[in-house]
Amino acid sequence: MAETGNQLSAAKSPENPVVNQIVRIYKDMPLSRKVVMGIVIFMVILGFAGMFFWANKIDYQTLYTGLSADDASAIVEKLKELGIKYELAGDGNIVRVPAEKLYDARLSLAAVGLPKGGNVGYELFDETDFGTTEFVQQLNYKRALQGELSRTIKEFREVEDARVMIVTPKESVFVEESKPPSASVLLKLKSDLSPEKISAVVHLVASSLEGMTPELVTVVDTKGRVLSHKTSDDEKLGDAATTQFKYKNALELNLAKRIQTMLEQIVGTGKAIVRVTADLDFSQVDMNEELYDPDIRVIRSRQNLVETFNRTGGPGEISSVNPIVPPGGEPANTESSERSEKQDETINYELNRTLRRTVKPVGTLRRLSVATVLDGTYIMETGEAGQSVRKYIARTDEELSQFRKIVQNAMGYSEDREDQITVESFPFAHVDDFSQEEFDWKIFMRQYGRSFTNIFLIFLLFIFVVLPLLKTMKEIKVKVVEALPSPDERRALLGKDDGTGALTDPSQMSPKEKSAYLAKENMGKAVNIFRGWLSEAK
Repeated sequence: MAETGNQLSAAKSPENPVVNQIVRIYKDMPLSRKVVMGIVIFMVILGFAGMFFWANKIDYQTLYTGLSADDASAIVEKLKELGIKYELAGDGNIVRVPAEKLYDARLSLAAVGLPKGGNVGYELFDETDFGTTEFVQQLNYKRALQGELSRTIKEFREVEDARVMIVTPKESVFVEESKPPSASVLLKLKSDLSPEKISAVVHLVASSLEGMTPELVTVVDTKGRVLSHKTSDDEKLGDAATTQFKYKNALELNLAKRIQTMLEQIVGTGKAIVRVTADLDFSQVDMNEELYDPDIRVIRSRQNLVETFNRTGGPGEISSVNPIVPPGGEPANTESSERSEKQDETINYELNRTLRRTVKPVGTLRRLSVATVLDGTYIMETGEAGQSVRKYIARTDEELSQFRKIVQNAMGYSEDREDQITVESFPFAHVDDFSQEEFDWKIFMRQYGRSFTNIFLIFLLFIFVVLPLLKTMKEIKVKVVEALPSPDERRALLGKDDGTGALTDPSQMSPKEKSAYLAKENMGKAVNIFRGWLSEAK
């Protein structure tokens, strides 16, 4: 009887007509439609699941790369202590963490000195062993110095990894036989280093050890390129050309800025454009000159020489025979005298002599060319449609002439250099001053992309699943209500047609009437109950 009571209780609980209608509709479908419907439902569920998984997948960002095994192990242990999720990649030398924890993890690891970079620094001497020999102490010092230099060099953004090798020759008692220390640096670069940074690395290493000079430091990269020494003439010429270009560019920009800022004080900000081209002479000239002026003479020395000659005697040769004197007479005077004088004057003049050495500086300015464009003025007018229109008014020739004089004085105009100046007035293309900067979609999608994806998934689920389901249930309810018997039919089934047209409330029925009502409403279950009773009676 207890089983019979349960069956009767179940018979009193009417089944959900909506579910029955859905089951009946599904049973009435042909097999092909059932298969298609199942595939569509499966694909929709799979698609939503995939999109939901992708939208909520953790975005891992690289924390550190190129880690040694010791550094990777220490970092993983520290991340476990901090409760930060992580994943390893690249044979365990790359550690990734969620994007929102990236900077927190780096700060926490930096606080404990991680990563160490695989190089041993001065922490090698934290534990002192008194039994260590001097040789081991020197070797440890060299290892520590090399490690500290490697860590320092890796602070450059372009350097992924660095290794420093220092060679210290043995000390000699003879000064002429002593050799200075040298060093080699191997760099693994993310991108090329500029010459300034290469020079910084060389001087950093050279200054770390006494007696080392920059010439004894060699820097190479993992591609086999020597970075510290540029030996080819082409590279030297390239460096010189780069320096000349920088100097020329700086001169032009400085001069253009001076002129433009001055003009903008007159015409307004953004209403003047100035471009300067400088023609420079980078040739090196060292000239020696020796000049003489023949018109200017100065007596340097004067010499006068006077010679006088006196000679007495007969003409001809001198004879040893006495001359014959006639008797009673005097001897004849046969002697003759001769006198001559010679004068010689020598004057030395010193000419005006000038010795000149001229060394022309590199980068001499040969010519300047300045082009200046000025915006005109504007007035507001009423257009044909009644809207306000800006009308451009070009600057007059008199104004342009005045601006030309201003530019000449500002640039240091020289006719000898044949400088060129152009000043013109044209309307400028005006841009809205309140225009916003270009929106960065990458940052926006990184921050809010997943949230919008989840919202979009919920929207799709509501459109393609919830609304069709609600519509179907509503249609089924309408069909069920239409299939229910009218009040007159239900009274006829209950045998209680009193002509009022009102339906009798089952709660007001007697137990016998209620049993009859339930049996009529649930004919199948009533039959099963009666069959059970009959089997028990047998």
